[in-house]
Amino acid sequence: MDKVQRLFFILTTIQQRPGITAPELAKLAGASVRSIYRDIKQLDECGIQIMLEGNKGYYLIDRYIQTPGQLRAEEYLAISLYPIISGQTRLKGHPFQSSFQSAMEKILTRFQVNDNLLQLGKRIRIHTEQMNPVQDMIMQRVIEAIIQGVAIACEYYTMSREDLTKRVIDPYYLVPRGGYLYLIGYCHLREDVLTFRLSRFHSIELTDKKFRIGDDFQIDQFLDKVWGIKAETDEVTFKVRFSRDVARYIKEHKYDFRPEFIDEQDGSLLLIVTTRGTEEFLRWMKQYGKDAELLEPKEHRAQLLAEYKELASKYCQQD
Repeated sequence: MDKVQRLFFILTTIQQRPGITAPELAKLAGASVRSIYRDIKQLDECGIQIMLEGNKGYYLIDRYIQTPGQLRAEEYLAISLYPIISGQTRLKGHPFQSSFQSAMEKILTRFQVNDNLLQLGKRIRIHTEQMNPVQDMIMQRVIEAIIQGVAIACEYYTMSREDLTKRVIDPYYLVPRGGYLYLIGYCHLREDVLTFRLSRFHSIELTDKKFRIGDDFQIDQFLDKVWGIKAETDEVTFKVRFSRDVARYIKEHKYDFRPEFIDEQDGSLLLIVTTRGTEEFLRWMKQYGKDAELLEPKEHRAQLLAEYKELASKYCQQD
């Protein structure tokens, strides 16, 4: 922040947090303690009386700044809990933890937050699985590359080929799907826009190569009718009958786009969906076992029949 912003920040912060010290102000303002001393002196020369009470910190003698009022409980909980609830940032041990806390302190210095409100926030505990330190570092570097608009040089493990390759990628978007984070970007090795699971990056370094997303690339179009995250070229329409035992769970499932549901008289459920994610759709459907019957397309029904015959033969084999 520039000097004018810092002076206003010091005024409002002292008013909201009487007794705050120069080192605390310096940390919040991102300035040196000596700068804070000079700013306090300049405010005093302008006729704004700031009193230093021993080692207890600074106090405003007169209230020159109008306070914006108190935060309501739901407002405080919204700003303090939203990053955790949304799953976008797992704060505990996260690289952005200190930045989030610093931002929260700057916000809350503008408002009156009483002890009861602070205690309310502590009473709500939301535990999320922590990423390991390597993945934290990788995510941080990807975000830095997106912000700076530069390509990344990386080592990426392709699960299907069991292959570790060195690539240069222009990072376009970070997209959450099924509990994982995926990077969508232009791969210079394959000369195409591809999708990469963040957990499969072994190393990432920022380059000095600038990039821009082409006008012909639209993220919503890229993800349109994708079941999961893997985008395929051809669209396929599936028709599946789910038994009455699982019908309610199918309706409850969270979908990235809405399938068509048809309730049957016997309590079963027909699901009809057109997707560009054949492999991922079939994998999702098969988890329901005997409670899911693929009706169409016929070629994929025949494919499943062959798979299930092979599976049955394995179970029929005697030890």
